[in-house]
Amino acid sequence: MPDGRKPDWKKVVRERLPSLCLAPDVQEEVIAELAIHLGETYANALSDGLNAGAAVEIALQEVNDWPDLAADIRRAKSTEDPVNKRTKTLWVPAMVTLLSASVLLMTLQRIGLQPHLVCIRSAAMMFYWPWLVGLPAIGALGAYLSKRVRGSVRTRLAAGLSPSLVMLVTMCLILPWGLAVDGFSVLRLAYFGLAVVNWVAIPGLALSLGVLPFLRQPQLTEA
Repeated sequence: MPDGRKPDWKKVVRERLPSLCLAPDVQEEVIAELAIHLGETYANALSDGLNAGAAVEIALQEVNDWPDLAADIRRAKSTEDPVNKRTKTLWVPAMVTLLSASVLLMTLQRIGLQPHLVCIRSAAMMFYWPWLVGLPAIGALGAYLSKRVRGSVRTRLAAGLSPSLVMLVTMCLILPWGLAVDGFSVLRLAYFGLAVVNWVAIPGLALSLGVLPFLRQPQLTEA
């Protein structure tokens, strides 16, 4: 690293730290934290009057043995209970999201809100507009709860979209039973497709409006 150029501490850590055998997002988080620490040490050394080269050396002395540090990090991460982590990052946020969406829809129905019907030939699609308007906030809540406990991007997405995902699974389980009892017909499949659009796709789009801001990975700062 030449004098006068700000070091790329993320690159420095990534080059020196052996593979941690962790999930990519977790490994990037570890690298970011180490990079920030080394960057702060480097900045403090510069403020003490050292030149850039000496400041780099001071910062690198913060880690005596990179392989030992990697082993310590692996041991620390491996002690986390994966079941408990999945519960905190996925199941609890997903249940909160699902319950919130259900309570909102039930409340609107109890106060007498009538759905807006859109007729498509012999079928009709029902739209509870106030419910759809409220879904982005509910999706944001689920994704935020997952992100707060360091859920991965996919986990945040699943937590925020859980009402639509649960509805999709339920409908896919019901479809084979209905076909077995009532027989196969193209019209019945068309009704099923409309139901998927009505209760899965459109609510999923509304939920995703709130989820998307929480899918961004934190920006890694450099000293």
